[in-house]
Amino acid sequence: MEKQITIKLSEIAAIISGELVGSDTNVSGLCVPEAQKAGSLCFISSKHYLGYMNGVAGAYVLPRGLEVNLAYPIIYVDDTRPALVKILKTMFPEKPVTHNISKTASIAPSAEIGEPVDIGHNVCLDSFCRIGNHTKIGNGTSIGENVRIGNNCLIYPNVTIYDNVTIGDNVIIHAGAVIGADGFGFIPAANPIKIPQKGTVIIEDFVEIGANTCIDRATIGATVIGYGTKIDNLVMVGHNTRIGKSCLIASQVGFSGSIEAGDGIIAAGQVGFADHIKIASGAIFGGQAGVPNDIKEKGTYLGAPCIDMMKYAKAYAVFQELPELRRRVKNLENKSNSN
Repeated sequence: MEKQITIKLSEIAAIISGELVGSDTNVSGLCVPEAQKAGSLCFISSKHYLGYMNGVAGAYVLPRGLEVNLAYPIIYVDDTRPALVKILKTMFPEKPVTHNISKTASIAPSAEIGEPVDIGHNVCLDSFCRIGNHTKIGNGTSIGENVRIGNNCLIYPNVTIYDNVTIGDNVIIHAGAVIGADGFGFIPAANPIKIPQKGTVIIEDFVEIGANTCIDRATIGATVIGYGTKIDNLVMVGHNTRIGKSCLIASQVGFSGSIEAGDGIIAAGQVGFADHIKIASGAIFGGQAGVPNDIKEKGTYLGAPCIDMMKYAKAYAVFQELPELRRRVKNLENKSNSN
């Protein structure tokens, strides 16, 4: 368990630009409204959680506009989300990378390693790979030939990075991810003919890649994940797909090959994108949406095949009435037949 920092509420209020109402006590750690702990700080993000304010926690953080007349210490802020981020970083500060290379790591003589770096047990660094400064590589990770990993990266255990992949600065890759495996390219035949996959993968700065996510290398050229994009666990990105900047991709989303996805796209869980399509910047896709064709305009899309959210809502309202409509049609048929 991470060591918790004890801090005064007045200090917290200063950090998150909040207004303290009540006694200036100490708190240690955080808790959720449903499982409060004595002496901890609890965030109440909306009126939905006001019923949980029972005084068990040491203090509460609320958004302005949800003022309550209770005896508990409260800090009011403009927005609880960035406030939570600041407090998490304060109470659980990240440990700086110290230079440490495990004796069990296998490192090719031609590999270039920055300083400081932390390379865990049974890590394999192949020929001519380059590891930047302040980067940590977890136990059992395998990094292929001519891989470039930038500064301030965090590579969790058992990640596999194939040959010739380029990874920028401040990138996080979670356990079990596979970067640079062959794209799924075959010519149909009795024994389908494999198309050699000789391209690469480029991961730009500040990208985060979730556990067990797979990003395939291009056939020719590059599969690209743009600056600041965040990808959840169990996502599949096919060969030659280019995902833009600052996208949010939830779990089990699948990108087929050769997709051009713009900036700021949001895809909820299990969205599926067909191959060789273009997605407009700022498009949002609800869970399990199927995207078979180009999306040319920013908007919110639902359904499979997906349509504009407002059209989907109207269509779904009709869909819910289908049993009643069917009953009425059957009654009309019966009356017509009886006549």
